[in-house]
Amino acid sequence: MQWTNNKSMDLFKKFIVAVLAVMPVLSLAAEGETSPNEKKLTVNVSTLNTSDSAVMATKPQDGEKPVQPLNIHIGPSKLTLFGYAQTQFDMTKTGAETKNSFSMTRVILMANAELTRKLSFFLMVDVASAQASKHLHEYYAQYAFMPELKVRVGQFKTPYTLENIISPTLLGTVNLNEGTRYMAGIAGDPLYGNYVGRDLGAMVTGDAIKARDGHYYINYSVGVFNGAGMNLRDNNNHKDVAAMLNILPTKDITLSGSFIIGKGNALADDMFGTIAQGTDYTRNRWSVGAEVNYKPVKLRTEYMNGKNGDIGNRAFYAELWCRLFRNFDVVLDYDYLDKNTGLSKYARELFPAWTRTNNYLVGLQYWVYKACRISTQYIFSDRNVGPDTKSWLTQFQIAF
Repeated sequence: MQWTNNKSMDLFKKFIVAVLAVMPVLSLAAEGETSPNEKKLTVNVSTLNTSDSAVMATKPQDGEKPVQPLNIHIGPSKLTLFGYAQTQFDMTKTGAETKNSFSMTRVILMANAELTRKLSFFLMVDVASAQASKHLHEYYAQYAFMPELKVRVGQFKTPYTLENIISPTLLGTVNLNEGTRYMAGIAGDPLYGNYVGRDLGAMVTGDAIKARDGHYYINYSVGVFNGAGMNLRDNNNHKDVAAMLNILPTKDITLSGSFIIGKGNALADDMFGTIAQGTDYTRNRWSVGAEVNYKPVKLRTEYMNGKNGDIGNRAFYAELWCRLFRNFDVVLDYDYLDKNTGLSKYARELFPAWTRTNNYLVGLQYWVYKACRISTQYIFSDRNVGPDTKSWLTQFQIAF
């Protein structure tokens, strides 16, 4: 892969330097749980994937094992390096206007440091981001008292909606559904900003009631966050509370519910004229959803509802995968977003900008090797006001 500019190369170098710099620190920090007489420092490199909980929790495709990360053992400590990149070509037609471009969507580098069996640290950067303030995506420390109780402090994804917390490498859509992007604070809501569903805070999470086949029947997360977005101090005196509960009656079925409640500080004027830039406003959301994964079919669907101040909004999507033959899938997706549920049909038609959209997607994807794939998709966006949009996206994804 060629780097697109010197800035990306500099960021990559800084990431490697930071990882290498932390190695001796990890070794010293872990000595507290080893024998005081132990002086020898050993370094081993392997590609085992038995200890990184984030990778092991990822559901593989069609029986493939998750991509095996590079593990560096330094004395009693362990450092796991992994990442992925997504490059795409998109062609979009809105009315009579057509645009096309190659783009580097994401170049994600991650490191997970296990100081002890219970204490770990995670770092994630996106060197392809055009904004320096958004290069650093995640950094958090986690202490696992037991599988049922883990405490996480730092910056990470807020536990709201299944689609938000799933890695883009495992989503059927090249771009996340528009409704999820708007409702989960990923992109599209000018009041909140585009912060890819992440925030600063503290969270308690865990898995409870282990089944005979090894999966857990219950997964939960409850956290308190700034509510201002990633890499930012809080912009008011209110904190957001977010929570998610997932019930897995079998390892192939997930029933999910989540919510986020709090007060945001508007980054822009509300398009409906009810919230001014710089003022605090109520920002509440809830969702229910389910995922079913029975070969050769996988289905995930969610309904989201909430309010920006007094303006109600809602979204829904349904994503279906079907394996046609080895490593080859067809993907279908329907996505709906309503930015103001209180508008009558007459008022909606008179409003100068679109407030409701329906997106229809059909695509194909081929898994080249483990988590590496080629995806091509056609999307028709039906806006209630203004010209509709037709898009063709093709993405190449590589992961290690």
